[in-house]
Amino acid sequence: MDSGRGKIIGKWGEDQACAFLIRHGFFVKERNFYSTVGELDIIAQKGEDYYFVEVKTRAIGDLATDLSITAVKKHKMGKTVRKYCYQRNIPETGIILAGLIVVYNRLLQKTTFRFAVFI
Repeated sequence: MDSGRGKIIGKWGEDQACAFLIRHGFFVKERNFYSTVGELDIIAQKGEDYYFVEVKTRAIGDLATDLSITAVKKHKMGKTVRKYCYQRNIPETGIILAGLIVVYNRLLQKTTFRFAVFI
């Protein structure tokens, strides 16, 4: 897949992820926060908790699992979340790192979601 097509699919997946979160009672505060440490795809809030969500968009198949978000990525997310909270003066309590896998099936024209909280 070329990078142009990948970016289009990635943006589509993030749009789908935002709609999924909103349907489940989240408020999407910000998207695509960039820093020198890394990137956060979606920052959402539900109640007093802040959710920092890494989105992966995959066609149905072997790569459409929670394993598509690696330990290295989770580590970078943690560092980026600390920077985000510092810049926005958000206390680092009620902080939740999560992954949202958007899985699409072209044949059935169906999209499913896998939401996982990282420990």
